[in-house]
Amino acid sequence: MRFPRILLILFFLFCTESLFSEFPFKPVSPYPSEYSQFWFLYQNEKRLGEEEQIYRPFFSYYRETKSNYKYRTFLFPIFYSEQTDYWRVWSFLFFATGTETFHDDQGWDEDTLSPLLIWGKGDTARESYFGFFPFYGRLRSKLSYAELNFTLFPMYTNWKYKTYNAHSVLWPIFLYGSSDVRSEFRLFPFFSRKVHKGKYERYSLLWPFFQWGETFQDKREPASYWMFWPFYLSKDSAYGNLKVRSFLWFPILGALFSYGYDKRTQEMDWNALFFLFQYGRNDDEDYRKMIFFPFYGYYRFAYKETRFLTPFYFRLSSDTYHIKSSETYLIPFWWRTNRTYVQWGREENYYKLWPLFRWHEDRDGNLTCNLLSLFPLKSEIVERIWDPVWSIVEYQRLSNGEKRLSLLMRLYTQRWSKEEFHVHIPFLVEYSSTPEKTSYQFLYGFFGVEKDREKTTVQILWWIKI
Repeated sequence: MRFPRILLILFFLFCTESLFSEFPFKPVSPYPSEYSQFWFLYQNEKRLGEEEQIYRPFFSYYRETKSNYKYRTFLFPIFYSEQTDYWRVWSFLFFATGTETFHDDQGWDEDTLSPLLIWGKGDTARESYFGFFPFYGRLRSKLSYAELNFTLFPMYTNWKYKTYNAHSVLWPIFLYGSSDVRSEFRLFPFFSRKVHKGKYERYSLLWPFFQWGETFQDKREPASYWMFWPFYLSKDSAYGNLKVRSFLWFPILGALFSYGYDKRTQEMDWNALFFLFQYGRNDDEDYRKMIFFPFYGYYRFAYKETRFLTPFYFRLSSDTYHIKSSETYLIPFWWRTNRTYVQWGREENYYKLWPLFRWHEDRDGNLTCNLLSLFPLKSEIVERIWDPVWSIVEYQRLSNGEKRLSLLMRLYTQRWSKEEFHVHIPFLVEYSSTPEKTSYQFLYGFFGVEKDREKTTVQILWWIKI
């Protein structure tokens, strides 16, 4: 009965970005910046303790010197990497990933994971592994196993966890595993037996048609189950507090009709027509569910809440001691996010009317506004790299007091603060006015004038100064 709840929780997590980020990926300090740009293709910014370069849309680089944190992208989201002196992470299309971690006593260990090629290394040969799926592989401390080996998968597979050691031939047809407290045997699909002493016993005959067993043996009230698939499934606890019945049950779809209750937690669940009609409640865990798919749905578990109208409109919210958030999606046209960081007393707001408009005020006090914003999802990294390529208007109000305005893919850009004013027009004009000096350049130095408190300098033909 908890499977739909798990799916909704996963949906909440995948449809929202990470609530906290330990390191920024752009300059956020309140100090004045040294800034230069060429059209939308290049920008360089330095602040005290921070440096950023973007060769748009190909490459970007950011460094924060206090922690020596570095963030790089190449045609993001094709490739990105981030690192400090103690760890490194990289990803290629989120398809192949790598991690490296530094340990004071053992040095660096490295792990690389992709669908076919897997390898890693540590301080000793014991910590090194390699795999080229499906031909051969030996993995250590991965996928929750101490060791996982395969040769011509699925011909032979072996895995170990603590004292448990399992072997499989023509997986999943034949499997045998054992330890002091666990044993497992499978001859698929005829018979399987899986036992963990004091925790559970699971059996199947002609899988998936006949399945039975006992779970929660280490709890106060064990439960037993029995299934004649797909027609009938039952689950009952030893003292009758838990009861579940399902009729005509299929994976993912659920049951044509099912109901269940748990007297200990006051939980009750009803499902009809598979996943189309769902109702559930649990007062102890503050759990509520009411779904008439695809027209309406409401789900709450602890401090998270989800509502939807049709498969296109969603509203998500959470309320904890650390953060309060509210998010609204009308897929793919409207995205709204509000987050309040309670302990910091800061707030973040994000609005996107795709593909016309984006407004983002982050928790550091930086405001960014764009016309157009063609990427249909919320991703500050993608938007920072790609939006200037096609923007009509850009406006930024930064935490260091500076403001920036750009028009028509940065054919015109001006930056200003209380004391400075700058204009960038690619190929034509660079103008800068600061308390120290005023300068003007035409064609990047073909002709220019620079005036400070002591003198005026005229530049001709790029290298002649008078």
